[in-house]
Amino acid sequence: MALRDRSVFFRIPEEINLTLERHFWFVALVLVFLLLAAGIVQDVRKKMWIDELYTFYMSHQANPTEIVRATLEGCDGAPPLYAIMVHAILPWVPREELTVRLPATLGYCGMVLCLIAFCRPRLPAVYSLMAAALACYGALDYLTEGRGYGIVLCCAAGALLCWQAAMEGRRRVMAVPMLALCLAVMTAIHYYSVFFLAPLFVAEMVRWRRSGKLDIAVLMAMAAPLPVLALHYPLILAGERFEQHFWSPARLHNIPELYSPYLEIGLPIALLAAFSISRRSAKPAQPTLTIAEWVAAATFSLMPFCVLVLSRFTTHVFVDRYTLWAVPGVAVLATTLFYLAADGSIRVGVITLVFILGLIGFREVSDLSRRPALLEGEGIRQALSALQDDSEPIVIADHHVFMEISYYGSPEIRQRVIYPVNRDLDLRYFGFDTGALLMSALSHRTRLHIIGYDVMLATYPRFVLAALPKDYLPWQLTRAGYRVVPVDPSAVPTLYQVDSPASP
Repeated sequence: MALRDRSVFFRIPEEINLTLERHFWFVALVLVFLLLAAGIVQDVRKKMWIDELYTFYMSHQANPTEIVRATLEGCDGAPPLYAIMVHAILPWVPREELTVRLPATLGYCGMVLCLIAFCRPRLPAVYSLMAAALACYGALDYLTEGRGYGIVLCCAAGALLCWQAAMEGRRRVMAVPMLALCLAVMTAIHYYSVFFLAPLFVAEMVRWRRSGKLDIAVLMAMAAPLPVLALHYPLILAGERFEQHFWSPARLHNIPELYSPYLEIGLPIALLAAFSISRRSAKPAQPTLTIAEWVAAATFSLMPFCVLVLSRFTTHVFVDRYTLWAVPGVAVLATTLFYLAADGSIRVGVITLVFILGLIGFREVSDLSRRPALLEGEGIRQALSALQDDSEPIVIADHHVFMEISYYGSPEIRQRVIYPVNRDLDLRYFGFDTGALLMSALSHRTRLHIIGYDVMLATYPRFVLAALPKDYLPWQLTRAGYRVVPVDPSAVPTLYQVDSPASP
């Protein structure tokens, strides 16, 4: 009986693999459809956070020209293309959260499809799906992120697919222009995407060295981001105002966040590879990556470090998601190395694929089981909703919380909330002025009640202050002689009654 059970255990992966090989694209499309469905459900349910609210207010400008002007004024540090995409679909999508996130969700699913298509000529079906699943898991947060990163991921995987097709002479008439388009769009969505060119260029030089023939058409396609950067040069200059005191300077501790999803599942996958030592299947005759593809994938894996070092001497600004375009390359490299380490074991490949898909499904189900809440302002929202009806203004110390409450608070609360912007105080207490610059610009482009700190104090001698423990306004007002009293002394203070020194 034990031998029979073990035989079934070994036979099931083989049957799964046979099904994948016979019906590969049907299975792939079903998986992508499920991912898309889960993403759309999350798009509708989740509360927008501050970056997505920037996209929301930018997309609600009168027209694309006004979106560009708002970007020049500093209302958003991101390029305007994604907001223009959202603006274009505003009349057609009923839910505002879905409108802001839908282009990114579609782009994310496009990344999965393109990566599957890239890996399929090189790897067995199960490992091709594994590469896409690994990339999906590594950047899962961006499935429902209402910013441009889903589009960047799609363009990155699409560029790899078009580059591969151009190398092999498959539909070059279409592949080369599409390569140029992918590179141009991802650069227009996020300027740091221009560094995607480095691995492709290095791989092209290796291919030239081995073949002795320079692919002029591909190199010309790779030049497509240059006119895009030239066109965006005024916007790049306008964005320099954020660089001097940015909230996330270029530091080495920013790097591990990009690789942490892979490290989380690295040990279980390594154990699965070790398990493949027993009863190994024969190594498939199917080839893996070409030399140029190996070079590109390896270089992509190193690019976040290179970009970080370069940023330290140029913009001084770095966030791990700025190099999210490296994820497809990292996933291809990791999957191919795993494929070789496991000697192409189908059993281990199936078990690993099921494991990764299970993790993705678990995260999605867990998110769906939780009640949607504001990312940073939920506690303050609940505290404000418990306040007795009053006409006193509500000053919110944190601009993240202010943006969330201004959108998701009750109508009575939204009419009363104020954000007091003060760049000097932000620099003194936090060391950066990113929020102050953005909020100052938004005050002229939206109906949000954003006023200067000194104007707020002169206009409102008595108000309710909503603050997180990290905020400096309770201490700053106390030092200035104001009476700052917690509304509920029994709890961790989030609301304070504030009276000016001149108040009776």
